[in-house]
Amino acid sequence: MALSFLEVARSQLLTAIDLFFRDQDPVSVHTLAGAAQEILEGLCREQRIDPLHEDVRASHPGKSSTELRAAFNLYRNAFKHVGRDAGEQRGHLEALGQFTDEANDFLLYVCVEDYLRLNRRAPIPMQVLQGWFCAVHSDRLGPGCEPSRFIERFPGIVSCDRSGQKRMGMLAVRQFLHDPDLLSDPRTEAL
Repeated sequence: MALSFLEVARSQLLTAIDLFFRDQDPVSVHTLAGAAQEILEGLCREQRIDPLHEDVRASHPGKSSTELRAAFNLYRNAFKHVGRDAGEQRGHLEALGQFTDEANDFLLYVCVEDYLRLNRRAPIPMQVLQGWFCAVHSDRLGPGCEPSRFIERFPGIVSCDRSGQKRMGMLAVRQFLHDPDLLSDPRTEAL
């Protein structure tokens, strides 16, 4: 079975989104999404497409690339490595103690954005994750974004608890998987 890098990242990302919306195993969600993100960013750079991290770098001019990369990979590295020395091990243990599932929101969003930059279309679970993120984190969207259009898709999501928000995402995936208009849209990639 010959796989492309994009197929590998797509598989990892779809599995991470499924686990995420089912509110299961946040460490595995982060690890799968982190692996997908690394591939997607590499493919973006190979095709001379700016990955989302470049937008983040541009919006934080006072931070070095090294500082930003360390922040991006904080949990991913702690989930994969014990540490080369006592200092690095302490840092990873500290990261493990700070990890919350909300870190997965941002990592999954970055992955979906990079996937779209590469592929120009995405499967329904990725589209739902993108809209879900914009609804849940509407207060963090930049200028030019219209959070109301995302919040309309998920009525009451801002006032829901975390598990309710994720349940709304899972229900949206189930609903839209059979939507003929969405399935026929050229921006939708078949599962």
